Amino acid sequence: MSGLLRFCGLTFDARIPGTGPVGVPAIAVPALVALLPLVCFAHELLRARRVRARHRGVLDMVGRRSARWRATVLDHDTPAAYCLPGRRPRIVVSAGALRLLSPAQLESVLEHERAHIAGRHHLALAATEAFARVFRWLPLARETRTQTALLLEMAADDRALRRHPREALVSALYAMAAGDAPGGAFSVGGPDAVIRLRRMLEARRRPHPALRGAVVAAAVAAPVLPPLLGCVPGMG
Repeated sequence: MSGLLRFCGLTFDARIPGTGPVGVPAIAVPALVALLPLVCFAHELLRARRVRARHRGVLDMVGRRSARWRATVLDHDTPAAYCLPGRRPRIVVSAGALRLLSPAQLESVLEHERAHIAGRHHLALAATEAFARVFRWLPLARETRTQTALLLEMAADDRALRRHPREALVSALYAMAAGDAPGGAFSVGGPDAVIRLRRMLEARRRPHPALRGAVVAAAVAAPVLPPLLGCVPGMG
């Protein structure tokens, strides 16, 4: 790490010919680049928490608790199910979904939502949202936000499939594909439902070794990306 900092010019005795010591600016710029995503991440968490708190207040007024399904039931004809993650998580299901789905289908849907809550997926979404806002000029940042949301839905699908029959979740997702969720929530349906259905219906194959290597490389490179971006002034 010290070698990386020295390469970036992050030492108090770093000098540019004719200008004298530049230690403080050389440290401040990369530090700012590293801190901005953290500040934006905290802001996104607070914003989403406020949105979910307002929605919980609405649910308390118009919804009813179901002890059988351990969820809040909304009197709405459109089949839908979603969860509000966080410190006071809540799963919401519409009356239309209760009428349409069989008990096995409904259990698989609820397990999908529990996976979002147990996995604290809202933290990953907040992190990618912060990254996309800070580095909005990078196409990778915008694409990361979209693809992370899809991957989290797939992860929740996988947990539900480990505990319930594939046919139950696939048929339930097909029936509820048009369902949506409010801000700050995870919905079992949505615009990515077709991609998830195709994935669950196709034969499962082990990922290619190159793909696993790329994922590992990305995970290793992600923590050092902000300091490397901050190196540009130090290399001038």
